[in-house]
Amino acid sequence: MEEYARYFEFLRYSLGEELTPPPSYKEIDWEKLYVFARHQTVEATFWRGIQRLDQQGLVKLSEEAVLTWMARCKKIERRNNMVYEKAAWVWKNFKKEGFRSCVLKGQGNALLYPTPLMRTPGDIDIWVEGSDKDIIAYVDSVCPGFKRSYHHIDFINAGKVPVEVHYRPSWMSNPLHNKRLQEWFKSHAEECFSNEQKEWGFCVPTYEFNCIFLLSHLYAHLLREGVGLRHLVDYYHLLSGNKTQQPPSEKTLKRLGLHGIAGAVMWVLHHQLGLEKEKLLCDVDEKRGRLLFHEILEGGNFGKYDERTLGGDTHNAWRHNAKTALRDIRLVRYFPSECLCEPFFRLWHYFWRKRH
Repeated sequence: MEEYARYFEFLRYSLGEELTPPPSYKEIDWEKLYVFARHQTVEATFWRGIQRLDQQGLVKLSEEAVLTWMARCKKIERRNNMVYEKAAWVWKNFKKEGFRSCVLKGQGNALLYPTPLMRTPGDIDIWVEGSDKDIIAYVDSVCPGFKRSYHHIDFINAGKVPVEVHYRPSWMSNPLHNKRLQEWFKSHAEECFSNEQKEWGFCVPTYEFNCIFLLSHLYAHLLREGVGLRHLVDYYHLLSGNKTQQPPSEKTLKRLGLHGIAGAVMWVLHHQLGLEKEKLLCDVDEKRGRLLFHEILEGGNFGKYDERTLGGDTHNAWRHNAKTALRDIRLVRYFPSECLCEPFFRLWHYFWRKRH
């Protein structure tokens, strides 16, 4: 854990504006840090800190290590440019077909960063206005046979970038909380579908919407497969960059069943990433926060490196369900509402997919 402590001291320096690096940076094994950053998909965030060290004449990396970091971050920049272009293309094509939409997560989150090209990109997630039946029917008319689930349907690859079309931004297993969450999303849809970023050529969610949506998305990943540091860095930039807009109230967080995970996220953001107290959505929850932090370290991005449970092919339905059940058992003390409802949601979802 001492090694991780050095990493997070350097991460706080990399994220913030403080020019004085922590003394522990001199003891960092940069090759091991690179592996950690790759597992957590936050390479360019750490590279920002390394560049600041270099500007002060303090960098201690070998030439080989510098070239490795530079090559990886240049690759992230190129990939980002391509994904931005494809995201705009997808958004404009839905607009031509008469659908309003906005880009969720990935490229939407990247716009929150100091440099929009520094976030490691993934696929394109686009929230399209309309019912699940109408959107599934449209996607099937364009390219039939794609896998669909309760909140999204897979779509064509836009230049080797997978596209997921969302008719629901996210979801929860608890039926009451999920009903309230879907109603909350609908009540804020208009402002998201009209929040166009002219420079990038697509709409993105508002600050308030992202506070709830990204929290529910992070929660879902924590409970179902694993959550990595990139999710937390996204949320850090969301909250740290806000200067004027009102965040959702604690009453809203409680009503939507998100107060427990919000307290955990706030603990990690404040104690590990250095976010100021006045920027937090709610009081920190140390018990759940330490659990979340442990899960991040154990699993890495999307839990890919978690060796505590069943490994192997996550596309195998039985293995995937078994892994999810084991997570439910491990996390039920901390998040009983979602963990106890999850097996029933999974059964209901099986029949939902049969109907759709």
